[in-house]
Amino acid sequence: MTRLYILLCSQLLICAGLIGQNLVPNPSFETVTSCPNFASQIDKAAPWFNPNAGTPELFHGCATWGSYVSVPATSTGGFQYARTGVGYAGLYVFRSNIPDMREYIEVPLTNPLVAGQCYYFEMYVNQPNDHELTCDGIGARFSNGVLQPPTSGFVMNLPAHIDNSSGTLLADTTGWMKISGSYTAQGGEDHLVIGNFRDNANTVWSFLQGNVWYENSAYLYVDDVSVTPFDPNLDLGNDTLLCDGSSILLDATYPGATYLWNDGSTAATLTAAQTGTYWVEVFAGSCSERDTVVVDHLNPPSIDLGPDVEICQEKEVLLELSANTVGNILWSDGSSALSMTTSLVGDHWVSVANACGSHSDTIQISMGECLEDIYIPNAFSPNGDGINDFFYPVYDSNVQEIILEIFDRWGTLIHTIRSDPWDGTRNGKELPNGVYVWKMNSTLKGAEVRIGHITLIR
Repeated sequence: MTRLYILLCSQLLICAGLIGQNLVPNPSFETVTSCPNFASQIDKAAPWFNPNAGTPELFHGCATWGSYVSVPATSTGGFQYARTGVGYAGLYVFRSNIPDMREYIEVPLTNPLVAGQCYYFEMYVNQPNDHELTCDGIGARFSNGVLQPPTSGFVMNLPAHIDNSSGTLLADTTGWMKISGSYTAQGGEDHLVIGNFRDNANTVWSFLQGNVWYENSAYLYVDDVSVTPFDPNLDLGNDTLLCDGSSILLDATYPGATYLWNDGSTAATLTAAQTGTYWVEVFAGSCSERDTVVVDHLNPPSIDLGPDVEICQEKEVLLELSANTVGNILWSDGSSALSMTTSLVGDHWVSVANACGSHSDTIQISMGECLEDIYIPNAFSPNGDGINDFFYPVYDSNVQEIILEIFDRWGTLIHTIRSDPWDGTRNGKELPNGVYVWKMNSTLKGAEVRIGHITLIR
């Protein structure tokens, strides 16, 4: 799992990879050296052969219709289509009237098994409708070289590596039942043997049907045998960036496997619609593999420069985007930062684009009437010498109105300046030296209030 992000703006599918190569030649018994015409001819589906004293059969569609080994109908009352193609094998897995009677089929693998490698085994079996009994006995074993038969009797003297569950009767006369499992190789195993590796004492059996051709026997057809290295090439994909509202289908499908996802679900697939870390573990018997992918979400950009702005000459305006803006930024002046400062009048725009979309906004900056600084002295001397005899504010002609109120130290209003300056008197009487408080109200497309003090010195 890599940390490369890939954008996915719609529902997508990520696959787990190709299924491994089947090491079983002629796995569904289709290829024949010649058509079978009677029992005990499994060797005609070469390279399959009979490894012990039994008489396993090859059933095939090329056999004469209604013969002992034809497909789908046989002369003994059996009727079954192949799971795939037109061929399948057949073998006795239990006889109540012959102690431990067993039949097996064996095949050399196309390549020896590799030590430490986990392999997945699968086959399909069917209970013929012309046999009286059913049982739970069927399995598979790997061997180095041909598996040698026992010196006496029929049952192989080694247990199966993959076995049908004890007590699970294989009684379906219509459909094909899957037998599967995993095996970790010791190394060098180059043959596969299929049959019932349990003796009668350890085989569970039951009466299934009467008035059939074969009494006292449980028999199974076998089709579609596979041995594949457990190598699912499990890959949930690169870490993924999704546009808002989209999702991704994570697929870990592998034949015969079971699954465990980070949320506890056990299906082969999982739909990821939320930001987070997703993982899956794939199991085939004792074989397992795990992969992880990180999913993030990205919203399309949304920007707002605010209302149009009026500025004064030589003043600057700061235009800025939200700190969490994600995408490629382009301002009208060619810059690409989160903000732009300008003193130029006119239209200014910004555009932001990311993998999920783009958005732009424009703001107009114009020159307006501006309130310049208002100067208010902090002392005056109304002594008649013609210097600083009056107190008044100095301000720009754009100011529409100024009201300046003078208060003594107790907060009593003693004078109001509207157009005439203050001469340091109240009702024509001179006021003593001291500090006086003033409050100013000015207007220019709004209001400004200032408070300060003035020192009267005679």
